[in-house]
Formats: sequence, structure tokens, C-alpha cells
Amino acid sequence: MKLWKKLTLMLASAIGLSVLTTGVAQADTHTDFINRLSQPVLKVSRQNHLYGSVMMAQAALESNWGTSQLSLDANNYFGVKGSYDGHSVTMSTAEANPGGSMYNTLAQFKSYPTAQDSLNDYAKVLRGGTSWNPFLYEGAWRENASSYMTATNIVAENYATDKNYANKLNKIIAAYDLHDRFDRTTANSTDADTSTRITPGVDYASYDGTATVKPGTIKFYNGVPTSADKTKLIRTKQLANKKVKVLTRGIVTKDQTIWYQVKSGSVTGWIQITDILGLKNN
Repeated sequence: MKLWKKLTLMLASAIGLSVLTTGVAQADTHTDFINRLSQPVLKVSRQNHLYGSVMMAQAALESNWGTSQLSLDANNYFGVKGSYDGHSVTMSTAEANPGGSMYNTLAQFKSYPTAQDSLNDYAKVLRGGTSWNPFLYEGAWRENASSYMTATNIVAENYATDKNYANKLNKIIAAYDLHDRFDRTTANSTDADTSTRITPGVDYASYDGTATVKPGTIKFYNGVPTSADKTKLIRTKQLANKKVKVLTRGIVTKDQTIWYQVKSGSVTGWIQITDILGLKNN
């Protein structure tokens, strides 16, 4: 074999091996990222009735699989601007001017103590929307979106200017079987029960405690009622004087009224703090 042919074959083999090695390394990096965020994503998506597959895919896309400087320095996996508990980092970012041309500028981005704080803040945005539209992302909630693809369309429409954003998220979900891993496992979970609504404009916190319902007829809701969200009301005497388990606290941010999610037997719902006695945190 002539020397040039040998050199050509050797070069081709080297390039092929390099491409293969790069592909394997990339796949390993992506798998490591998914494994590292797996438990926080499952927990946050269950608590907020969101598609975990979409949450994981968007974290991967926005942080370049956890390699972006923002995710490394500030645990910010979604490119969220502003400050978190007074903490932020200043970084260069590309912005579009009114004419559509891109330019670089400095901006403040939220700095989170942990990855889960970033996920919780992201879920709060999807659940609470914006100050001008608290229902901006309601089409992506599990109780409203029939599939993760419906959710990615809603997220893409309101979160990014990239017209191919939903397709990019769907490709990541399909390539790494994120739907099977993060959605199906919560479909029948009590943590993902959608019989109780999560209402925009309400600040939620988990609560492990007990209380006794007041005597008489009380107002019992399937979600925290606000002026913007008319949840289902049940007037009931069945819970009168009963000891109930307290699962969650919800504070309506507009008027600071306090509600508690309680459970008695198979019945779960929300009552106002004024309708319970002897509230005790376990």
C-alpha cells in the first residue's frame, strides 16, 4: 500500500475514533447531569404538579448540561435574572435591541445556595406566572396539559424567543427517556394528585402538623380561594370537631390570609386558619 493511502486510512481512523470518543464523553456528561438533578427534579415536579421531564430538559438546555458559568457559579440552571434572598452575580449576556440585532451587555442573575433552590424558584414562576399574568403558564400544569409536549409548547411560547425551543426540549426528553423516568413515576403518586388545586398568587410551604376543626359548618375548598381563582367550595359539618392532619400552609400574597391543607381519612382540602383550633407543628 502506498504511503499516502496508509496515512489517509490512519487519519480517517483517528478522526472516527475522536468523534466516537467525543460522543461517548458527551453522553456520559449528559447522563451524569440527569442523575445529579434526578431527585430534586422529582421532588419539585411532584410538589408543584409539573412535568419533571420538561423541568429536566429545560435545566439541561438553559445551563448547557450544567457547564454554563451561571450554573457553576450560582446554581442558576434557568438563566433567571434578578436576585435571590439578596444574592446575585453579574455576567455578560446577549440581548436584542428594538431592531432585532444582538448585542452583549452585563446583567444581574439570581444566585442560589443549591440546585434545588433554583428548581423551586423555577417551579414558582411556572405556578405563579408574572405580576401582570399569574396564569401565564397554567397550560403547562399537569392538570391542564395532557402531555409533556403540550407543556413544552406553553413553556416555549412564554419563556424563550427561540422559535425552535419546544423542539429542542422535546428532543432532549426523547433522547434520554425523560418522560418515562420523570412523568410516569408520578402519574399515580399521591404527591402528584391533582384533585387539589395549586393557586397562583399563593405562597406555599410544606407543613407537618395536626389541628382540630371548629364545631359547626365550615367552608372547605379544593384549593386556596382568591379573587382571581374561584375554587370549589363545600360547606360541611362532617369535619366538625375532628382532628385532622395538616399537610401544607398557603398564604394569599395579596391580602395575607392564611389557609391550611388538611386531611381526614381519604378527604383532603383547604380551610382557613380561623376554622381550626390547636394547630400544632410535629
